[in-house]
Amino acid sequence: MILVYFAIVLFLGVYKSLNQNKSDFFNLSRSLTLPSFVATLVTTWYGGILEIGRFTFVHGIVTWVIFGFFYYLAAMIYGFLIGPKLYRNNINNIPEYFEKNYGFFSSKICSLILILISSPAPYILIFSTILSHIYGFKMETASLIGIIMSMSYVSLGGFKSIINTDKFQFILMYLGFSLVLFFLVKNYGGISFIINNVSNNHLKLTGDFSIGYIFSWSFIAMITFIDPNIFQRVYSSKNEKIIKKGFLISIFFWFIFDFLTISIGLYSFAIFKSELNISNPYLEIADKILPNFYKEIFYIAILSVVMSTIDSFTFVSAETIKKNFLKNINYKKGIWIGTFVTAISSFVIVNNFNNVIDIWYLSGTIGASVILIPFINSLFFHYKTRYPEILMIIPLISSSIWIYLKNPFSIDALYIGILTSISTLYFTSFKSSNNL
Repeated sequence: MILVYFAIVLFLGVYKSLNQNKSDFFNLSRSLTLPSFVATLVTTWYGGILEIGRFTFVHGIVTWVIFGFFYYLAAMIYGFLIGPKLYRNNINNIPEYFEKNYGFFSSKICSLILILISSPAPYILIFSTILSHIYGFKMETASLIGIIMSMSYVSLGGFKSIINTDKFQFILMYLGFSLVLFFLVKNYGGISFIINNVSNNHLKLTGDFSIGYIFSWSFIAMITFIDPNIFQRVYSSKNEKIIKKGFLISIFFWFIFDFLTISIGLYSFAIFKSELNISNPYLEIADKILPNFYKEIFYIAILSVVMSTIDSFTFVSAETIKKNFLKNINYKKGIWIGTFVTAISSFVIVNNFNNVIDIWYLSGTIGASVILIPFINSLFFHYKTRYPEILMIIPLISSSIWIYLKNPFSIDALYIGILTSISTLYFTSFKSSNNL
């Protein structure tokens, strides 16, 4: 069944996306409909699904606060304030927007940071873990399969290939996780089983974390504002109404899927609590409770969740490389080169790191520190800086040093980066009447 799934994804991604013009390839000629907007936004969101399961297994419902609630708020702000403003002003590329407001060098720094943020490496690592679990592949082999799969249709079919596959994978992800929860309730009972078999910390909204750590993720969630994947979907939409409705509907579906995944994570702890070395709770629980046929469906579902993120991040990373470093090269050739560079860098990262949440935290900290404040300023406050490069370099240096020193005085590097960014803007800026 899994091989059939791969074949269908390749068919939808390549065959149905051939013979496109340049505008179709990058943004569907701005014709993205509401159902497609929701499907692609929802599916792209959940590439780190195994880490969510592991985090819930260890820490409980605080997972929803950190990786759910904060991101809902950020998405709401984006959908009603940022997205429509970007759409009305026909902004089609964040680095180009930075070049217009802060200059050439700043746009290149922005491009490099966005490539870091949009690297598919964490999700290829998760994909590799799943294939290793199912087939016993070595991680290197599994990661190569994930890279080749995404490269094959993304580089040929562009954004349309992503939309075609995301609609298919949207159905699969909800089907698979609903099946697991159904069998869990059937075999073990409802919420009373969870309450009676998990720790008190698992049921606390703060878990076993400090308020400072939890709150730092509210800033990391703001990386949504500069996420090139979300930006692309906003720019590709048919009209402004689709953006607002799309985010509202997507938040609803995110909530439903979060309910499924966090519930399964809590069940996993309740069932396996004597085996605290469980590394992949979703896969372990599926192996334990699902009949073979349904197990195959779940494997396909969880692969769908991850693949829908890998292809989106691969394309956005390749697109950023093409549009900002390979401007004079034919767009399809440029995407091929960008995809190849993305693949090589992802393979290196995958084989040198094994903790996805740490990668998220690192890229989110750097991204928010360097880009977030300049972006919000240029969009809403319109302060011009005399030294635009300094505005990005100093926060980059300060947050990087703080990360290297492992957060002295228990102060997160993110706070240092944001504070440095605001301070640098304050001391180097002047008010401009040239509002975008």
